[in-house]
Amino acid sequence: MDNEEKEKDGATCCLTLPLKLEKWQSDHLEKRFEIARQLYNTLVHAELKKKCQVERMPEYQEIMKMIDAASNQKEKWALEKKRKAFLEENGFNRNAFKADMEKYYKHFNDNIGANVALHGITAQVWIAFDKVFVDNYKQKGKVHFKKPGELCSVQGYSQKKSGGKEIMFREDRIIWNQQGNRDRKKVKREFLLKLSPDNPYEAEMLKRHVKFVRILRKDGKTKPHWYAQLVLEGKPAVKRDPASGAPKHPIGHGVVGIDIGTRTLAYSTDKEVNLLELADHVQNIEQEKRRLQRKMDRSRRATNPENYNPDGTFKRGVKLTRNKSKRYRRIQHQLAMIQHHQADIRKQQHNELANYLLTLGDCFFVENMSYCDLVHRANKTEISEKTGRYKRKKRFGKSIANKAPAMLITMLKQKCQSRGLEGVKEVDTHVRASQYNHQTDTCIEKALENRWNVMPDGERIQRDLYSAFLLQHCKQGLPEYNRKELKKEFGEELYRVFDREALQRDYPQFVAYHHMTIQRLSELPHTIPSMGIRRIIS
Repeated sequence: MDNEEKEKDGATCCLTLPLKLEKWQSDHLEKRFEIARQLYNTLVHAELKKKCQVERMPEYQEIMKMIDAASNQKEKWALEKKRKAFLEENGFNRNAFKADMEKYYKHFNDNIGANVALHGITAQVWIAFDKVFVDNYKQKGKVHFKKPGELCSVQGYSQKKSGGKEIMFREDRIIWNQQGNRDRKKVKREFLLKLSPDNPYEAEMLKRHVKFVRILRKDGKTKPHWYAQLVLEGKPAVKRDPASGAPKHPIGHGVVGIDIGTRTLAYSTDKEVNLLELADHVQNIEQEKRRLQRKMDRSRRATNPENYNPDGTFKRGVKLTRNKSKRYRRIQHQLAMIQHHQADIRKQQHNELANYLLTLGDCFFVENMSYCDLVHRANKTEISEKTGRYKRKKRFGKSIANKAPAMLITMLKQKCQSRGLEGVKEVDTHVRASQYNHQTDTCIEKALENRWNVMPDGERIQRDLYSAFLLQHCKQGLPEYNRKELKKEFGEELYRVFDREALQRDYPQFVAYHHMTIQRLSELPHTIPSMGIRRIIS
C-alpha cells in the first residue's frame, strides 16, 4: 500500500507477540507499570476535582436544567452541543488533560518519558472521562482508580519524541530505555520478542510501518505473561493455508440476517439457516466463584477484626485497614485465574464464529439492542398472582456476562471494516422483527416465553429463526437504519423496511432449512430453554 492510499484509508491493524523475558526484566516492567498506575490515579484525582468545580458552576447547572426540561429530541441535541462546548472551554479536552499531566510525570521522567505519559496514560484517562461524563449528559457510570496490579497496558508512539525513553520496535526486540540514578546516563533496556520464522503472516505484518507499541500484562498461574502489541499501518494481512496457499477464512457474498439474544444466535442466509448457543464451551462458574468469595470474606474478617462490629457489620466513620494474608492472596489469584480462563475461551469461540459468519456473506443485518439495559435489575415491584410473593427483579445479567453477545457483534464489525466489506447494519428495534408476519402483513405482540410462530399456512416456525429470516430481507439502499431515517422513508409503519415480495419468494426454501435445523437440534441431548425445542418436540 503506497503513502497516498494510507492517507486515504487510515486503516490500522494489530499484531500481538509474546515477550521472552528473564526474571529481572519482568521485575523491571512491573516497576514501570506501577509508576504508570500512580500517574494514572494522580491524573484521575485531578480531573475529578475539576469535574466537581465545573458541576458547581451556575452556567453548567442552568444548561443541565434546560436539558432536563427539553420537550423534544432536537432541542436536547442542541443543548448537549452547548454543554460539550462549555466543558471544552473549562478544561475537558484532550490537550487540557495533557497539560495537566505535564505537572506530574516529570518526577518519574527517568522511567516514564513524555511519550508514554502524554500519549499513553493521558489518552486512557481522557477516554474514561469522555465516555462517562463529556459524551454522556445522563452521566451514568463513574471513573474509577486503578488498584495495584489492575493496570494491564502501557503504550507509546514508536518514534523519538521524549529523549530516548520511547517504547520502540527494532527488528526482533522492544526497546524501552531509562536514565541511570547516579550518573544520569541512558540505560539501554531491550526485551526480545518470540518470533516464528516459519510464519508467513508474521513476516508480512512486520514489514508494515509501526505506529505505536503497547506492552500488555496478563496474569498467569505462577507469574505474569508479557506481550508486545504492535499497531501497524494498513489492513491486516490475509492468513493462508501453508500447503495450498488459499485463504484460511474466505469471504462469502450475500446478505445474512442475524437475530442475537442473551445466550443464543440465529442466522439466515440463502444457503443455510441455523440456531446455536453462544460460547457453548463457557461453563457456569457462579457456584465456584461464590465458594471462593466466601473463603476470601472469612479470611478478611480473620485478618482485620478491627474493621467489624460485634454483629458482623462494617464499622462506619473510621478508616479501615486492608491487610491481606498469604492465603487471601492465593484465593484471590485462584478466582482471577478461573475468570481469565473463561474469558479466553469466550473470546476464542466468538472469534471462530465471526470468521465463520464471514464465509456466509459480506453484509449483515442485526437488531440494535442495548445490552446494558438488559443487565440492570427491573425497577418495577410486582407481586405474583399465583404465590402472592414478590417477583424476582433479576433479568439477564449473568447470561450476558457469560455469553457476551455484544463482543461478537463488535468483532464482526472490526473484521468487516478491516476487509473493506459492507459491514454490519444495525436495524432499529422498532421495526418489530419478532412481531411481524409477512403472510398477513401485520404485527402481533407476543409474550417473551412464546418461542414459536404459528403461520397462517399451518407451519410452526421458531421465533428467533423467523426474525433472522426477516432481517435478512431488509430493503437495502438506506444510509442508516435508525428510527429517524426509517420514519422518513416508511412513516410510522417501520416494518415496511422488510421486502415482502422477497420474503414470499424465499419462504418455502427457508421452511425447508428451518425444519432441518429443528430436527437436528431436537436430537441433541441438551439445548437452551429459550430455544423452545423441547417444548414443541416432546
